[in-house]
Amino acid sequence: MEILERNAETAWKKVLRYVLENGHDFTDQHERVCRESLNIMITIKDVSSITAPIEALNSFKKWVYPPLEELENFALSKKEIPGYYYNYGARAFKFNNSMNQIDNFIIPLLKKDSTSRRASVIFYSPEKDSSLFRKDIPGMIMMNFNIRDGKLHATAIVRSNDLFFGWPANVYQTFVLQNYVAKALDIELGSISTISISAHIFEDQFDCIKEII
Repeated sequence: MEILERNAETAWKKVLRYVLENGHDFTDQHERVCRESLNIMITIKDVSSITAPIEALNSFKKWVYPPLEELENFALSKKEIPGYYYNYGARAFKFNNSMNQIDNFIIPLLKKDSTSRRASVIFYSPEKDSSLFRKDIPGMIMMNFNIRDGKLHATAIVRSNDLFFGWPANVYQTFVLQNYVAKALDIELGSISTISISAHIFEDQFDCIKEII
């Protein structure tokens, strides 16, 4: 399934409706009824609207969604953040406490070869995450950057994606890293795509999802 839309809010509503109407139900390990569709690609052509889904979630007043500053810090902080099992910034800028994938590889690579297809950042660490006893591991497992038509396009691969609560944060954090790289390259922002391997919603979200769509 592929969804191509100009703005983030329209894409979000479209994928929520698709999974609500076409997904398959099962009970997960936390005893929540999960409605899932596999392998959904969402592309947003205009990233200026990227915070719209977060704003829509905040309008419910039923929960406290992480502020944009916290989501940015989660994507850019080179240190692990207390209280979290992981953060994307530490994985991107100091993978396994050593490798700066962004500043020491992605940016120099794209400066050297603007057509490169190798500009991938990995968030999943087998050393840390491939354990039966680890409680939490990254949802986004990697990102890729491509320069095409003079713009920087970003794609995120998400192994497990709560489309209602998780996707708005994931796509914003993808934007934060895309913007960081684009500024270093002095290049315009292009599209953002997410590929959700397990794209799902939960039964206790259905009423709110119906309000959104």
